[in-house]
Amino acid sequence: MLTLKSKKLAVASIRRSSSNQEGNNSFEIQKLAIQDLAKKKGYLLPDEFIFYDDAVSAFKVKASKRDGLNKMKRIILTEDIGAVIFYDFSRIDRKIYSFVSEFYYDVINKKPNLEFFTTTKEEAWTPADLDVKLQLIIANAESIEKSRRAVDSQKTDLNLEVVKRPGSTSPFGYEHIKEQKQLVPNKDEAIVLFIFYLASWGHSVQKVADILNEAEIPSPSKKKWQASTIDNMLKNPVYLGHLDWNIKGEQTFEKKFYREHTHEPIVPNSLSRLIEINRSLKKKYNKFETPFLFGNLLYCEKCDYQLKHRNSSTKKKGIKYTYLKYYCTNCPFEIEAESLNQLLIDYIQKQLAVSFKINSSTVTSSLLNYSDTLKAFLVQQKAQEKLLQENQKSQIEKGLKLDSVFRNVEKRIQKQIHNVNQTIQDIENLLEPDNINIFLHNFEQMDLNELSHTEQRLVFLYFIESIRINDRMGTDLKFNVLFKVNPVVLLENIIG
Repeated sequence: MLTLKSKKLAVASIRRSSSNQEGNNSFEIQKLAIQDLAKKKGYLLPDEFIFYDDAVSAFKVKASKRDGLNKMKRIILTEDIGAVIFYDFSRIDRKIYSFVSEFYYDVINKKPNLEFFTTTKEEAWTPADLDVKLQLIIANAESIEKSRRAVDSQKTDLNLEVVKRPGSTSPFGYEHIKEQKQLVPNKDEAIVLFIFYLASWGHSVQKVADILNEAEIPSPSKKKWQASTIDNMLKNPVYLGHLDWNIKGEQTFEKKFYREHTHEPIVPNSLSRLIEINRSLKKKYNKFETPFLFGNLLYCEKCDYQLKHRNSSTKKKGIKYTYLKYYCTNCPFEIEAESLNQLLIDYIQKQLAVSFKINSSTVTSSLLNYSDTLKAFLVQQKAQEKLLQENQKSQIEKGLKLDSVFRNVEKRIQKQIHNVNQTIQDIENLLEPDNINIFLHNFEQMDLNELSHTEQRLVFLYFIESIRINDRMGTDLKFNVLFKVNPVVLLENIIG
């Protein structure tokens, strides 16, 4: 530990509310002024005793939640510290009470001789001084006014005919053009698209993070990719070209703003819809990452029971072997999983290729019919929305306070209308000649043996309803695969 007999140790706190701050609010200016004051007061201030809070608002974030202050408090309470130095009043607190109640009294009660200084005041700082109280009140008032102006600015930008994106922070994969306040894809857009592509094939957020880390692809934080980061990206509508924004001012105020098609998308909507379908399949069939590729799809022909699966072991010549098996809980039938997996993969490979060649017209016809069904459903939903609005007007005239009830129902109907409209658009896009041909051709050419277990299982869940197994006394395995009619079934399951 650094010590000099001739000087006492000091610690210092430096804060800026954003990384873009310059002038007196920059780290460099604050640090130089603090170091000069420490020298003038006869204190030794090592660099490691200067603590930073970067991009932290002293108006929105309480003192007890600021990392730099908390680290400094631990040093004050464990080391022989004589003084605490700040740049000015606004760097300490903008909430009036936060720093005094959550920091100052905690340390002064244990270190009563500790001195506090700011570079803008000659004598020691104490919250008992009238000047200090006035300065804290002024700082708080300035922050409230600044927050109000920021909210007004956000509202203005968001309500323009061509919506502008407030702020300058850009989502990964985009660059924020300050002059136009618009997002444009940058060099990382390929990584974003790759993440959505992996997720569309059923890979978990943790698996996607592992793949990116193994490839040494830098994350938004330039550190390791985390599953939570991937999950947030997959749920963020910004990558579909939509703006989802929370207007925040004072802590008690927050308003949600959502507008579609405000900037260039990185991810095609069809890719996002596949991920939604995968989520619904996962809820029904559990995990995709499993060696039991046909779990929840296999049935015993004799008992009509769904086959279960587990790891089993056996001994041969004193050596223990572990293997995977499917088994019936109602009769003695069981079968080694890996051999059944391969037998079914080879059969399904041939059937899918033939099916898509023969049934391309059936797929197209089913998509058209389903689109017509959705359009009829859409008319009904819009009629319900209109009726709801009329009823709401009537209830208001009668003086009944049911606003929240009507809002919730209306929100639910609008969400259904949005989902149906989006599905109709998906179908229309898919039915374009180039798209439908590519879609069908990809499945015709697909080699199931080249896919991972996760990808194989996803394909089987897409196209297989059930597989019934008959062991014929174990001498001649028979099975019957019931295929779903076509991919439209999955869309129907999503909308209902």
